[in-house]
Amino acid sequence: MKRMLLFLFLALLLLSLGFGGGVFAGRMWMTPEGGASGTVIEEPGPVFFVGDFISNLAGAGSHVVNFKLSMEMSSPRALEMISSPNWLARVKNEVILLAKDRVFEDLTNAEGILSLAEDIKRTVNAIMPPVRDKVPVIRVLFEGFVLQ
Repeated sequence: MKRMLLFLFLALLLLSLGFGGGVFAGRMWMTPEGGASGTVIEEPGPVFFVGDFISNLAGAGSHVVNFKLSMEMSSPRALEMISSPNWLARVKNEVILLAKDRVFEDLTNAEGILSLAEDIKRTVNAIMPPVRDKVPVIRVLFEGFVLQ
């Protein structure tokens, strides 16, 4: 009987040490602070609200897209540049032209919306001068997106 209690006690002790060691190792090496994943999270740049857009879509049917657009800029200087009325008017014009070229079916899934965002980013970076050898727009962000 004593042997069985001793065996049961040792089994529970080893099980709890193994579980505790596994939890400790997981927290130590599998968290971003620990080092194994080593993921560096990039701080967002300054964000500029471009505006609300409503546009008819190309193709058959009378479909409309309505979205709020912001852009993450590469630097405060790029933010200052895009917020000037001259650049803002050109950027808004390009966004409207890009949205008008889309058809309803293109924008019914996330892939199509991401494609529009990438096209907007590429076009705006093409018309605006670089800031310290960097493109001005890092990311295009939709704050709202409705298809009708």
